[in-house]
Amino acid sequence: MTNERVVYGEHKGKPILRIHWPDKMISRVRYQSEDDGRRKRLTIELSMMDGTWEPLRAVLMEGEVSREEHPHSFEAVADEYYQSWVLAQNKAPAAKKSFLNRFKSRFRSVPPKAFTKLHADRYVAWRSGKVSNASINREMACLKHMFSWAYDRALVSKNILSDYPKLEEQEWAGPRPTPEIAEKIFAKLDPRFVPIYTVIRETGARRGQVLILEPWMIDRERRLITFAKRTKKGKTIVAPLTREAEEAIDAVPRLEGCPYIFYNPETKTRWHDARKPWERARAAAGYPWFRARDLRPLYATELSEAGAPTKAISQTLGHSSERVTERWYIKSDQERAANRVLRVIEGGRGRQEPGTKTGTMGS
Repeated sequence: MTNERVVYGEHKGKPILRIHWPDKMISRVRYQSEDDGRRKRLTIELSMMDGTWEPLRAVLMEGEVSREEHPHSFEAVADEYYQSWVLAQNKAPAAKKSFLNRFKSRFRSVPPKAFTKLHADRYVAWRSGKVSNASINREMACLKHMFSWAYDRALVSKNILSDYPKLEEQEWAGPRPTPEIAEKIFAKLDPRFVPIYTVIRETGARRGQVLILEPWMIDRERRLITFAKRTKKGKTIVAPLTREAEEAIDAVPRLEGCPYIFYNPETKTRWHDARKPWERARAAAGYPWFRARDLRPLYATELSEAGAPTKAISQTLGHSSERVTERWYIKSDQERAANRVLRVIEGGRGRQEPGTKTGTMGS
């Protein structure tokens, strides 16, 4: 039985071992000499007997496996995942496609059934230094979900990445966005885009959610906006309709035949991307670091400082938990605490008599 699982053969004029693994997968492994072939064959047979064949196969497959040997190659599974799941379910298929193309290039010779955490470790190490930890985490989340999808469809025997840890992400520590800076950027903004960014500023919504606003989503009587484009967790966002947001919406004339509130007068349909006008405006105002996405934490911070409960802010922003809101969006707590400590330190030193030690603030 053992001899039937590992047999000598030839492929393209080169000597190979043809291996029939216990999970029905077939692969080819090259060998350099008769001694090398016998040694590899014995190692493989013993690993099948003692149950250690999976990690051994992962090592042997680095650069050795012909993808045509298995119907569920990494490329085939990734393509099926993209066509069957990503295009139908994901809001950003272009980003996921770029991730999957990178995975396919990196793991071309590693069928999913032979994938191990070591492969993931090597990928993370390869990406480290090229992009941020947050970007790597997003890529690995895509890979992890692909394996979960493949496991549910019996394409792999287990989800090898189910408990793969995230990298520690460094919170962005740039200058704090303020209403005064936002106003200076708005003053430089192309007038056609001022209403769009006003609604973003007044609701804390994402740009993509505002660009697809339609009149039926505006409830003037209850003063609410319902954003049809759901969050990453599938939630529908309902935000308050402020006077400023309502005026911004009313400032754009309705276009007959166009369902969207904000539209491109040249194409007669919605704006598909309003990124560049903001980038030009922030550069002209002298604040190139102020991203459009920073309007969301500015919104959350202002609400928090005005006394709004964190839970309400979190729900309005469409976050999965209050912890996300507190960590990434409310920027005031640490700064206010630091300012209070500074006042205590400087106030205490100011009350000291000449000649006393400045390192002691007194009782």
